[in-house]
Amino acid sequence: MTLRVGLVGAGPWAGMSTGPMLAAGPGTTLAAVWARRPAAAADLGQRLGAPAAASYEELLGACDAVAFAVPPDVQAELAPVAAAAGRHLLLEKPLAATVEGAERIAAAAQAAGVVTQLVLTNRWTEAVSAFAAELSTAVPRVLTAEFIGSQALPGSPFAAPWRRPDQALHDVGPHVLDLLELVAGPATVVHAHRVGAVTTVTLEHEFGAVSHATVSIATPGARGPLRCEAVTDAGRVVLADPGAEDPAAVRRRIATTFAEAVARGVPPAADVRRGVELQRLLTAAERHLRSTDT
Repeated sequence: MTLRVGLVGAGPWAGMSTGPMLAAGPGTTLAAVWARRPAAAADLGQRLGAPAAASYEELLGACDAVAFAVPPDVQAELAPVAAAAGRHLLLEKPLAATVEGAERIAAAAQAAGVVTQLVLTNRWTEAVSAFAAELSTAVPRVLTAEFIGSQALPGSPFAAPWRRPDQALHDVGPHVLDLLELVAGPATVVHAHRVGAVTTVTLEHEFGAVSHATVSIATPGARGPLRCEAVTDAGRVVLADPGAEDPAAVRRRIATTFAEAVARGVPPAADVRRGVELQRLLTAAERHLRSTDT
C-alpha cells in the first residue's frame, strides 16, 4: 500500500529534494502541499502533480504522514499537531531551535504512537553505510570530520534569513555529529570554538575515541562534501564522498525506508529520539561556544 505523504513547506529544499522524493515513489505518493505562502505551495504542487492545501488542517486530512521542509522553529510548532492527529512524521534536522522544542515533538510522537524518521541525507548514503561497516570491525581512536559549504552566502538557492553564516553548527553540524557518533559511539562535547564563520567542536566518545568536527556554511566556493577520516589500531579509514552517489537513489532509499517503517510500525534508528540526542549535543556545543566568546 502506498503511503500518502503531505508536504509542509515550499522553499528551495522542498522543491529540489523533499517534494520530488515523495512524488517519485514507489512507496510514497505526494498527497498535498501546504505552506504559509499559498502561491509558492500552489506552484510547487503544480510542478509535482499534487494539490495545494488551503490550510494545515486540510493537509492533515489528506495524508497518512507529514514531511517537513521548513525552518526548525516552524517544524517544532507544527510537528506535534500532526502527531496528535495520528500522522507519521518525516522530520528535518535539527528538530527544533531548542532542546525543549525537540522534546515536545518526541513526546507528541510517543503519545500518539506514530512512526518518525529523520531526513539526515548523508546517513542514508552507501558511502556512510560502508564507512560505518568498516569501522564496526576496527577500533577508532581519533576521528576528524568536516562539512564546509557556502549555502548561507548571497546567491545560494538555500540562502534564507534564518540561515545565518554563524549558524553552521545547527545547519550542517547534525550531519557531522551524527556520523561521528554513528561510528565512534555516544559523545560528550569537551570544547567548541568559532572563528569567523567556521565552528570547531571536539568530542570525547564513550568508548575512548576523540573526534574533531569543523563546519561552515559561509566559505566562498565551498560545496562540501561531508568528509571524515578515522585513525584506528588497524590503520586509516576514509569516508568515500557521499555526494558521489546519485541523489535520486539516496532520496528513494529515504522514502522507501520511511514507507516500510510505517508499514511495520517500527521506526529506523534515525528517528525522533535520535533527533533529540543530536539537539542536546548541539546545545552543549553552543554552551561551550558562548563560554569561549566571552
